[in-house]
Amino acid sequence: MLLRRDKVVRFLLSPEGEKALSGLLKGASLQALVKDVDELGAWILLDREGTEGSGTVMLLKWDYFSTAVVEVEPEIPTVEKLEIGFKP
Repeated sequence: MLLRRDKVVRFLLSPEGEKALSGLLKGASLQALVKDVDELGAWILLDREGTEGSGTVMLLKWDYFSTAVVEVEPEIPTVEKLEIGFKP
């Protein structure tokens, strides 16, 4: 799963999510720091103005977003070096 702890993610809300979060958010997307992920959804710390250092974590249910945009780093394949030469 790409939604991992301590990753910043941009969530595009589903119509149900827009309706449920209309009092908290403006627009159809939000950016947040993922603190945990479980069967209920993603537990997030919102990136909101004036809340720096705040420790309020919110549950974003799986049904409340349609897309999550996550930056990933490409996996570098490990190459096993074989010794060249003859062994006695």
